[in-house]
Amino acid sequence: MTLSQLRAFCAVVEQGSFRAAARSLGIAQSALTHAIQSLEAELSVSLLTRSHLGISLTPFGEKLLVRATAILKDCERIDQDMRETEGVPAGRITLGVTSEPLAELLMPVLKRFMAEYPKVLVHVSSGSSQMLVERIRDGRLDFALCPLSPHIVDADMEIDRLYRSSPAVLARAGHPKANATSIDEIADCEWVGFKREGIVGFATNRLVSMFAERGLGVPKIVITAETLLESLYFVSETDYLTMDPGVLADLKLFSGSLIRIPIRETFSPRDVCLIRRSAAPLTISAQRLASMLASYARLRRGVTGGEKP
Repeated sequence: MTLSQLRAFCAVVEQGSFRAAARSLGIAQSALTHAIQSLEAELSVSLLTRSHLGISLTPFGEKLLVRATAILKDCERIDQDMRETEGVPAGRITLGVTSEPLAELLMPVLKRFMAEYPKVLVHVSSGSSQMLVERIRDGRLDFALCPLSPHIVDADMEIDRLYRSSPAVLARAGHPKANATSIDEIADCEWVGFKREGIVGFATNRLVSMFAERGLGVPKIVITAETLLESLYFVSETDYLTMDPGVLADLKLFSGSLIRIPIRETFSPRDVCLIRRSAAPLTISAQRLASMLASYARLRRGVTGGEKP
């Protein structure tokens, strides 16, 4: 098995066809087909299935894709490390974030980082914590900033807990329940939830648990959204509510249209964490960005390095 074979396989999956993959790699389609066929022969399995709908992965192909992606990303990091050692750092960093660290941490740190590393491209990917952890696991992300439950541990991940997250019930400015002080007072309201890539995160989250604990039944979820922007747009234009980090109401983009409803109940805690694969050292520039984000987060929240959030 060679890196060329793995690159050919990943290119076919990414591009969706042999012709497009060959074009993206700058090789003849016959050479690409030979690379895939020889890889399948070596592994004694079928990796891809062709049909009138296009190319799909077999179960073996799905497993290989995860491993191959991680291997190729690690090779890219090795190459980037060598170039950074020789001179001015360049290359690319892939960073995952959820809404709270995106709102609180990213822009001030990125401005400073880009001043130090002007030739490094930072690619930011958003999503749920579960999605971001899986992207780290398969090598698609260098590291991520996202909330996790305090009890979560993962032998494959290095988890640096930065500060305690502060969720809130968000509503539009002027909402009729804007002054509610208990979850009981807003139990009859309608809610916006999330549904991303087949993962229904809202169905098992902390709001549902709080409703159940207080005997309020199930929140009336009337609409689901795939992104935070869609969710907050619906909330700002209707009387729907959502549960998200309270800091979002202070963002310049939403400060005039969103408010926090001051309920006294508290949700089960989450820690905003910096997460990376234990077995995959970061490049020099990625390590610098991760360190800057962690330091800024603790400084902003008044958490010292040895203090638990």
